Amino acid sequence: MITPQYLALSPEAIKVLEGNGCWSRSWSKVKVTKGFDPTRIAGTIFRGEVRIGNLDGDFVPKDEIRRYAGIFDANLHNVVIGDNCHISNINGWLSNLVIENNVLMENVGSIVCQGETSFGNGHPIEVLNEGGGRELKTTAMTSAQTAYLSTMYRHDTDLIKALDQIADDYASSVRSNRATIGEGAKLFHCQNIVNVNIGQGAILRGIQNLKEGTIASSLEAPTFVGDGVIAKDFIIQKGAYVSDGALLASTLIGEASKIGKQFSAENSVMFCNSEGFHSEVCSIFGGPYTVTHHRSTLLIAGMFSLFNAGSGTNQSNHMYKLGPLHQGIIERGGKTGSSSYLLWPSRIGAFSAIMGKHYANFDSSDFPFSYVNEDGGQSTLVPGMNFFTVGTMRDGLKWPTRDGRKNADKLDQLNFEVLSPYTGQKMMRGQSILLDLYAAAEKGQEYVSHQGILIKRLLLKTCSRYYRMALEKYLGDALVARLQDNPKSDLQALTTPLEGAKDGDSTWVDVSGLLCSQPRLNNLLENIKAGKVADVHSLQGELQKIHGSYAVDEWSWVIQAIPQVCGFETLTSENLKTVLEKWKISSNKLLNMVEMDASKEFEGNVRTGFGIDGHRDDDFDKVRGDFESNSFKKQLDEMRQKVESNYDQSLTILNNL
Repeated sequence: MITPQYLALSPEAIKVLEGNGCWSRSWSKVKVTKGFDPTRIAGTIFRGEVRIGNLDGDFVPKDEIRRYAGIFDANLHNVVIGDNCHISNINGWLSNLVIENNVLMENVGSIVCQGETSFGNGHPIEVLNEGGGRELKTTAMTSAQTAYLSTMYRHDTDLIKALDQIADDYASSVRSNRATIGEGAKLFHCQNIVNVNIGQGAILRGIQNLKEGTIASSLEAPTFVGDGVIAKDFIIQKGAYVSDGALLASTLIGEASKIGKQFSAENSVMFCNSEGFHSEVCSIFGGPYTVTHHRSTLLIAGMFSLFNAGSGTNQSNHMYKLGPLHQGIIERGGKTGSSSYLLWPSRIGAFSAIMGKHYANFDSSDFPFSYVNEDGGQSTLVPGMNFFTVGTMRDGLKWPTRDGRKNADKLDQLNFEVLSPYTGQKMMRGQSILLDLYAAAEKGQEYVSHQGILIKRLLLKTCSRYYRMALEKYLGDALVARLQDNPKSDLQALTTPLEGAKDGDSTWVDVSGLLCSQPRLNNLLENIKAGKVADVHSLQGELQKIHGSYAVDEWSWVIQAIPQVCGFETLTSENLKTVLEKWKISSNKLLNMVEMDASKEFEGNVRTGFGIDGHRDDDFDKVRGDFESNSFKKQLDEMRQKVESNYDQSLTILNNL
C-alpha cells in the first residue's frame, strides 16, 4: 500500500467525531488524509497512533447489502487504515495493524499483533517422524519440493543448513510488530486473531481462534478460512479453503487445498489440491493431492502424494519399545482400501493399491502398479496388475482437470504423468527382479520373498510381462509424440538427446510431484550449498527451470531405454517401426483390459440392490444406464481410434525419414 500524506484533525472534525460518540485521550495522534469526512466514523475509541485513509466510497458484497466506507463501533490502537474500508462492530480491539484498501470487517472480536512476530514463518514442524529429526521450517513460500529436500535430505548437513538459512531469512524479512490485512480482504463474525498476516482478497468468516500464522491470498486466488477454525503456528497458502471446525497446529495447508468437517492436523504439511475432511493426520508429509475424507481414518508418520485414503485407513509408527519413531512411504498415486492397516516402517511402490492389514515391514518400491494384499495374515504382492485397471487410468485423467490453483505464481511444480522415466525405470528394474526370482525359485514352492513381501511363484513371469507391456506402451507414447512434434526430422536428430538434456538416462526421482533426473537435482543441491541459490525466490525459480526441462530429459531417457527394453543394438528406422508395432499392440491390450475391468460394474451381482420389487435389470438400466452408452466406455473407444490414427501418421513419418 502506498503511504499517503497524513494531516492532523481539524477542530471541526474533532467536534463531529466527539458528537458521533468517538473518544480519544490525544486527538493529535489521529491523522487522516486530505478530504477526510468525519461523519463516516461513529462510536469509535482511538488509542495510540492511528492513520485513516479516504472513506468516501461504498461497495456491495455477495450478500447484496450495501456497505458504506467508514468506521462504526470500533476500538482502534496503533492502526493504519487504507482507503474505502468498512469496519463495524469490533467487540475487542484492532491493535498494531496495517489494514489495506477496500477491507470489509464486521462483527469481529479482537485482531491484534503482540510484539514482534514472523507470523508462522520459520516455525519448525516435526513432519514424518513424530519423534523429531526431520524438522521442517515452513514459510508462506514453501513448496512441496523445498519441503521434500529439507525433510528427506537430512544426511546432507550442509544442504539442511543452507535450506534452514533460506527459511530463516524469509522469516526475518516478514518479521514485524504490525500485522497486515491485505487489500480487499473480508472478515465477518470472527472471534480472536493474534499475530496473523492476512493476504489480499482473503475471506474470513466465523473463525474461532487464529494465532501465529499467515493466510496467503491474492485477488486472483482468494483464500477462505471459515466457521469454527482453530489454528496455531500455521501457514495457509493461496486459494485454500479451511472451514467447518478444522483444527490445525504446526501445519501448512497448500494452495487450493480443501480442509474441513472437523478435520485435525498436527505437525503436518499438505500441499496443493489436497483434501482433508473428518479424519486426523499427525506428522505426515502430504504431497500434492493427498486426500483423506473419512471420519475413521488416521494418517500418521507417512509420506504421500497423489494419494487417496480409504475409510478406516490407519498406520502405526509405535512399536511400544523406543516410542513413535517409525515412518513410512507410499509413493505417488497410491491408494488404500477400507480398513487397511500398515505397521511402519514400510515403503510401497508408485500407483499401488493397498488392501488388508499388514504387520510386516516391507519394501515394494521396485514394483509400481501393484496390488498389496493380505493373505492369511501375510503381506503379498501382485506386481504390475494395477496398471490395467479403471482406477489408475481415471486417476491419470482426472488429476490435471482438478488442479484448482488460480494464481499465476504456483508454488508446487507438478508432473501428473502416470508413465514417466520415474515409473519406467522402476518397471525395468521390477521386471528384471521378477525374472531373477523365477529362475532361483524351486518348482514346488508357492511363494517367493522379496524385501519382506511375498509374491506367488506362478505370477512371476506373468507380472514381468505386465511390466513389459506397460513399458512398450510408454516408450511408444513418447516416440509417437516426438514424431508428431517433429515430422520433418531426420533419424540422427530424432535419436540424439535434445540440447539441454541433463543426463536424462540416469536415475530419476519424484521430488514430491516434480519428476526429474538425479543429476539435474544434484546440480541444484550443490548450488544451494555454494550459496548460489540463497533465497526463496531464486530457489523457486530454479525448481521451475527443472520442471520445464522435463520433456528434454524424458526424451533422453526414452532413447536410452528403447534398446534395453526392445533388445536393439541401434535405433534404426526399421527398429523404430517395431517400437510402433509393439506400442499399437500393447495400447490396445491395455484398453481391452481396462474395458473388461470397467464392464464388471454393469454385470452380475453388481446389479443386486437395484429393483426392490422384482425389476432389478430395468431399475439398474434406468439408474446406471448400459455399458455401451457409458461416458468412460465412449472415452475408451475414442482412445482406440486415436491409437490407430497416431500409428498411421507416425508410420508415415518414419517411412519418410
